[in-house]
Order: sequence, then structure tokens, then C-alpha cells
Amino acid sequence: MNTFNHSVKFAVLASAVTLAACDPGLPSGSSDFSAGGAAASLSQAEFNSLPAEQQYQVASKLYGTFFRGINAEDFFDMSGGMDNLKPKNANFINDLKASLAKDLTLAELSSYDREIDGLDEDLANPDSELARYRFDTRTDLESNQRPRQIPLARIKDYPISRDLYINWMSYFLANTIMYSPAEEMESSDMQDVQRIYRFLYSNIKEEATIQEMVRSILPSLARWRIARTPQNFALEAFENYLGLFQDGGLTEDEKLQFPIIATLPESIENAGIACRDLFLTRASDDYLVGQTDFPNTTPLLILEESFVTTCSDVYDVVAGHSSLTPRAVEVIINYFFPGEQLREKRLAVRQAIISSGPQTYEDIFNAILFSKEYLLNTTRPRSFEEAFMPLLDSLKWDVKANSGTLDERIFIFMTADRNSNIYLAGMNWAAMSLKIGRLPSVPLDALSFGNYHKAVREDMLFNVNAYRGGVNDAGDGLILTVDDELRPFIESLSPEDYIDYLFLNVLHRKATVSERTALYDFLVNDRDYTDTESVQGTDYEVIKSFQYNRFTVAVFEYISRLPEFYYFKSVEQ
Repeated sequence: MNTFNHSVKFAVLASAVTLAACDPGLPSGSSDFSAGGAAASLSQAEFNSLPAEQQYQVASKLYGTFFRGINAEDFFDMSGGMDNLKPKNANFINDLKASLAKDLTLAELSSYDREIDGLDEDLANPDSELARYRFDTRTDLESNQRPRQIPLARIKDYPISRDLYINWMSYFLANTIMYSPAEEMESSDMQDVQRIYRFLYSNIKEEATIQEMVRSILPSLARWRIARTPQNFALEAFENYLGLFQDGGLTEDEKLQFPIIATLPESIENAGIACRDLFLTRASDDYLVGQTDFPNTTPLLILEESFVTTCSDVYDVVAGHSSLTPRAVEVIINYFFPGEQLREKRLAVRQAIISSGPQTYEDIFNAILFSKEYLLNTTRPRSFEEAFMPLLDSLKWDVKANSGTLDERIFIFMTADRNSNIYLAGMNWAAMSLKIGRLPSVPLDALSFGNYHKAVREDMLFNVNAYRGGVNDAGDGLILTVDDELRPFIESLSPEDYIDYLFLNVLHRKATVSERTALYDFLVNDRDYTDTESVQGTDYEVIKSFQYNRFTVAVFEYISRLPEFYYFKSVEQ
């Protein structure tokens, strides 16, 4: 059967046709799937062959993709000094794969959820005084932003595990055209955000196949609240899940070559007729799915090969179509290889993954995230979550420091506070809001990026009290202990080494010679942030204990102006 994907048009049509035989309905363990060719995974041996700093860069790229970070002290054995960094774990890639495939026990999961939300032993009755974070408490469930906040809190606090991974995958998919709850629409609300997110989490958790998940989402209230009419429902089902778009510009020869596209208007009309028994009620009736007493009884042809009578038949055809899995791969991979410059890589990796027969969304994410092409050879802009949230880990942020927007309300500020620098919608990056989901390319227009840049600089990097340690009820941090004393490791670093330490934790590389020299001259000679001490006749500089905050901010001021800070970079080989 010929299928057609508008976004890649004729260039990849032939490859899509050869993949029609892939059966998306056979369940398999997520850890068993592996892709080859352009999507081949980075092996442990290949990872270990990289220089130490590049291993850290790749590890941080992997972690950062699912919004987590790794402090340099956790990754490296630093006992040999900054000039002799050695990764602690020679099995990092394999161990990470194993961790992301391992579910937390119910007791572990319950413990984290209780801590995050201040729940009692029955996982009920949240108490804000006991909770690690504060969430929206408005009683109006249609506007309460909590469903946007809880996923981010769990991604931040869960240990590296399949449960963290599932929360991230669910958040990712809920921001795509396939599963966005489209909260921006009048007929959708925050309850739909919660419905979609819980649907994604529970289905991925149970290793439901792509086919099973699409078949389940199509008849849902959340999907009908987005589509609203039978005709539009059919159009969006074909576009969102099969990648079939109408093209009025086909020549007569192209119509013969691609009949499924040529007849798509008729397919949409016929599928709409099959679904005419269903409709969305008015706002006054709470936008529910209603039924008429006049169902269609005439079999109608759609997509050149299937006859449908009812909307249930349409659901079955879409979920069982051969374009379903290729479309799922395409939608997801566009975010990891965005833009025209990465088009060839994107198509090659996409083809390789589809050829390997993924059964679940987890299969697709595993193939992309661990591929050599993504980890070693791809440069792309980081989203705000990918730049901001990993710093919470790598800089040893502690919510108990209660500093600025990085206090217990951090996720309220990110999702609901229009006056906050870290408000996602202020960067044109609202979560689970747009009908078409987030665009694959991170918004880099002047206003969007200006707000992004300001938020990372002012609310994270310059907010030293949030991560230095010993502030309010905070524990050990990047610089100080819980007792507000300089950490012995930090005290042992020379000014040059401390500059490198800051670079590693934020930029995942040490400073270049010219950067280190210029910063040293500025911080030591211009700013006078050090004292000169003499040991056995040799003078050397020591950072003044009360100047670590300013020293740190000055280095971060420089780093925040580097374009590379806002990108996941390829590895130079």
C-alpha cells in the first residue's frame, strides 16, 4: 500500500512503503529493542574510548535530555587534580540503560511521592507544610495548574529509574501534536491535561504498544474536546497519527502515483460520516461526547483499502494502519534532529529505527537517546527545561535554601506565574498547551530567547544562595557545607582549578587556556577576589572565603554569554 508523509514528501516515500509490513502490535520488552544502521547505539567501549571530558559531555547530554544533571564530583575521580580527571564509572552507559529500564518498587515510589507532595501514609491528604514543593491549590479544577507542575517535580526528584524516564516520556509526548491536550482551546481545560498525562504514564508503564495507545486515545473525551466535530476528528486522526496531509497541488501523474493522498479528501469526508453519531456538546453541557440516534449504516471506503461504518471502525483503521509507527518515529525524532541542517541525519536515523520494528514509544526514545548519531554527531539548541533543570543537579541546588524563584514554588513559577522570569509560556514554550504541541525547534526569536537567557542567568546562575550550601535549611551545596563552612574539596582548589570546576559543572568542559588566563587576570588582579599566600618562599593565590559568591557569579556571567551554553553539542573527534 502506498502511504505519503507530507513533511518528507516524495524523498522518503519509497522507504515508507517498504516499511508497511512492520507490525506495530506485537508487544516486547522495552529493554530488548535495539536499532542498527544510522541509529546504532553508542557502545560502552566506544564511550570509554573518548577522552574524559568528552565522556562527561556525552553523559551530561544524555542526562540533560531528560532534564537531569551530573555534578563533576559525582562523575569524576578528582583526586589526581584537574589535569588528571578520571571517570569513576567504566560502565556508565550500560548502568544508565539498566537504571532506565528498572522500575522503582512501590514502597520507593510511594516514599518519593509522599516527600514531594506532603502526603500521608495512604498517599492522600497533601499537607503543604510537609511537602518538598508547593503546587497550585485552587479549587477550580478547570484552571488549577497542578497537572503541569507534578510531572516536573517528579522528573526532578525521582532517582534515575524507569519511573523518572516514564514521567519524562509522558511529558515529552504530551507536548507533541499526537498527544497535546490543547489546553489553549476553549473546549479543553486542565482536567484534560491531567487525563492525557495519566493516560500516557499508565500506558507506557504497562508497555502498551503504539497501536494500543493510539486505539485507546482516539475515542477519549480529551481527543474529542480537541477535534470537536466528526469531520475534523477524521482529518486530525489522519494527520496526527498517520502523517497523511491533503495536498491540492498534486499533478495528474502524482495522483496516480499516490492515490491515498489524491483521495484523502474523500477519506476524510467518509470517516466523518462514519463518526457522525458522535458530537461534542456545548460549553453549557460541559463539552462532553454525545451520541445521536442516527448512526451511519452504509460501509464507506477510506484510505484506499478499508471500509468503515462506525467511528469505532475508523479508530481501528487508524490504529492498525501501516503508517502509524513511521509517523510516531517521525514526530518524536523531529525534536532531536530539528531543522534543515539536520535533515539528512534525521531521515537516516528515522529510517533505521523504523526498519528495526519498534513496538512502543519507549523503544523509539531508547533508540534515539542512546544512538551514536545523537550523542556524538548532533548539535541542537537546548530547551529551557534541558538547560535550566540539569543545573539544579549539577550545581547542587537545595529547595530548602528558599532563594528567589528557586524555592518551594519553583514549579508554580515555571508553569503559572506570568510575572516570573522562569515562566515557560514567556519563552513561547508553554507546556501541554498548544493544539499542535510544541514546535520541534526551540523558539530562538529575540523575545523568546531573551526571556530564556534572562531566566537562566538571573534566576539560576547568579542566584548563588540557591546552590552554595548552608543557606537557611539547605544542606551541603556547591561551595559550603550545611554548617556554612567552605567545603574541603573547594578549599583545596586553586583559583584556576575552581574556574575549571565551574566550567565543568555548567559547560561540561574545562576552560580553554585563553579563557582561564583572562578570567584569572580579571578576578585576581582587577577584582581582588584573592589573597596572596606564601609557602616555603613560593607565592600563590587563594580565593578569599567571603568572595566565593562573587567569584562564582563572575565566571558564570562569562559562561552565560557563550552560545554553546544553550546547545547540546556534538563531540569533536
